Amino acid sequence: MSKLFQVSLFVPGVLLIVLLFSMLPVVFQADPVNGALHFQWMNGFTKIGEYIDGIWTGQSFRYYAGINELSFWEQIGYGIKVTSFYMVLGAVMGMTVGILLGVYFAVSRAEWFKRLLELTGAMPDFIIVIVLQFIIVLVAMETGLVIAKVASFNDNEPAILLPLLSTIIIPANYMIRNVALHMKHTFTEDYINFAKSRGLRKGYIIFRHALPNVLPFIKADLHKFMGILFGNLFIFEYLYNLHGVTLLVFTNAFGMNSYQYSLVVNGILTFLLLYAIVYLLLRLMILGWEKVLTR
Repeated sequence: MSKLFQVSLFVPGVLLIVLLFSMLPVVFQADPVNGALHFQWMNGFTKIGEYIDGIWTGQSFRYYAGINELSFWEQIGYGIKVTSFYMVLGAVMGMTVGILLGVYFAVSRAEWFKRLLELTGAMPDFIIVIVLQFIIVLVAMETGLVIAKVASFNDNEPAILLPLLSTIIIPANYMIRNVALHMKHTFTEDYINFAKSRGLRKGYIIFRHALPNVLPFIKADLHKFMGILFGNLFIFEYLYNLHGVTLLVFTNAFGMNSYQYSLVVNGILTFLLLYAIVYLLLRLMILGWEKVLTR
């Protein structure tokens, strides 16, 4: 099966899944009397039909924010800019920091680092965000020095440092443990022992022999890394008050006391597009590492 044929099937398949997934809130209806759950499949298929018809009229790209009717195309631009800024930088820096610290963790005996890694790995993502905000507030109360903004209070002065740290720390934690695990296993291979017996430098063995053979495992686990990065994006944007894609969708999904199906579909498709862009960027980044290390 050719790549072109696979893509031609993949894109409509993803679109169909998004259309079906987005209709769930109108399909599952609770009985107002006894609270029993009923399945109203025709309501969902009606929404799909309305969305398809609205593509040609433009109505599928309009939604309500409160009592105001807005254009999705006019509002989503800022959301894409905000979300992509933090996701791209967080992904690139999180992977880079994760790989380098994972290598260090594999060859180091620093137990304190292992304990810190286990602690942060056991903490939910929203707890990490709250802890970072608490530290900034505590430092400001004790010293009067405001190191960073704990949240964005308006679009002209957004919080940058703390959101960026969060998008680096959370996925990097997973990458560190993943790289360290594969590096330790790689160090037991015969070709590494042969390299050691030849008297090659430790750094040369790590970056010219061990790490190039770990990078394929990182590439294979890239979707897990991306899942961690994107998984709690709404919580991340909500706690930092960042007007990104997910906050736009979730805060307006039930506008004017009704479910805005078209907004949810458009928001999920935008989210998936950002996911694909960041994923391809990381794939290219790993390929670049492989070429540099094996050159």
